Formats: sequence, structure tokens, C-alpha cells
Amino acid sequence: METDSPQRRIRILHRATEIFLDRGYSGATLDDIAQAAGVGKIAIYQLFGDKVELFAQCMIDAAGSNPVMSRALLRRDRPVRDVLVEFAEQHIRRMFRPVFGARPYYEFVRVLLSASISHPDISGRCLAILRSDEGAPLQEYFQDMIDRRMLAGGDGPFLARHFIQTIFFTNNVILEPSSVDRYRDSRASAENAVDLFLNGCAGVALSVFSPSEAAL
Repeated sequence: METDSPQRRIRILHRATEIFLDRGYSGATLDDIAQAAGVGKIAIYQLFGDKVELFAQCMIDAAGSNPVMSRALLRRDRPVRDVLVEFAEQHIRRMFRPVFGARPYYEFVRVLLSASISHPDISGRCLAILRSDEGAPLQEYFQDMIDRRMLAGGDGPFLARHFIQTIFFTNNVILEPSSVDRYRDSRASAENAVDLFLNGCAGVALSVFSPSEAAL
């Protein structure tokens, strides 16, 4: 069927992303998206089901998350701090990566966070995707480090949620968009976030050993 063609699907996703970015979730209509994509609204229903699922699919394409790459970064044979800094740096860089044009990915996430206030079904669907793509490898890593007594404080999912919240700067950017420039140095931002996560504000850095050193 013509409505099942990959090119048509991609075109709808691109146009929908542009409209969501420009007008927000509530301001975007399927009629406008269909017209911009040059398709009938029925094609959107056939391919995506409804507006929530279309938005979720736009987020997946915009995120470009790669669970395989995430697992490759989360190596068990390296010091915990080094592993988490590399993971955080990749996460921050992804926030700045352009989606379907010159707009950075973090702007799309701002739309998601704003829409979630009045449309909790959106946040539930999108968070489920993000947690399975990036969150699952991170949860597994933290649980493994807890089991090896390299880290403490709850369980893998608990630490993963709080770690992502520590490095995920979009909440701040929504309230103060100019603050995004503070994160341009992704390495420094990643190191600061990881040190805060591992050491808190106690003023005394904790020793974080590699798995081989911890076994001595």
C-alpha cells in the first residue's frame, strides 16, 4: 500500500516534528501535519494510530538512541567514574544534536516536558520508550555495580533514574533557555554531573576504584 511506503512515513515524521517544535503538542493538529506532509489524515491514522503515538514516534526518531551503543559504553572493567562521565557526555551531546533541520534535540524534549503537564498519556508513552532504549542498559549497569559493592544506595532502577535526572538539563533550560550555553562544554558538564552524583556536596571526594582494584 502507498500509505505503508517508508518514504511517506519518514516525510510525515519530519513534517510532524517541525510542527510540534513550532506549535507545541497542543497547537499541532493532524490536519496541519497531513497537509504539510502532502498526505491524507487517514494515512497518519493507518501508520501511527493517533496523535500520541505519532508524537512518540517523532521522539524516537529525534532521539536516535542506541541501546547497543549504551551497553558498549557501560563497561564493567573500567572505573565507575570514567564510565559514567563518558555516558553523561554522550547524553549531553545528543541533546545538542540537530533533528530534521537545525533545531537541537533538547527543544523537542522541552515540548515533551511541557505537553506532559496537560497530557500525562504522552509522558507515560515516551518515558516507557526512553527507559527501554537508554534506561535499561543503565539500570543493568548500576545493579551490577551494586552487586559488586562498587556502589550503594537503593537498586539499579533507583540509581539510574537519579543519574539521568542529574545530567538531564532540559528542566532547567525550559525555565531559563539562555542557560543552555553552560552545557556547551559537554565534557566539563559531564564530569561535574558525575562528581555531584557520586560524591554529593559533602566536600570530600569518594574514592571510586575499578572493579579489579576493588577486588584487592
